[in-house]
Amino acid sequence: MPLTPGQVEYWNKRFEATGSNPDRAAALWDLARTLAGQDEAAWADLVRMLSIWTQARAGT
Repeated sequence: MPLTPGQVEYWNKRFEATGSNPDRAAALWDLARTLAGQDEAAWADLVRMLSIWTQARAGT
């Protein structure tokens, strides 16, 4: 789902306001949920991606 110019502006401002990695992670996850919308396949991809990333980081 493409973003409208207003949505792009909102997300740019939200990312500019983040000051830490946890803040950026939360903003990126929210953006991903926005982009996935009601698309079940996109949601499944997001869950797999986050699971793989989390498992990779668990050992560091």
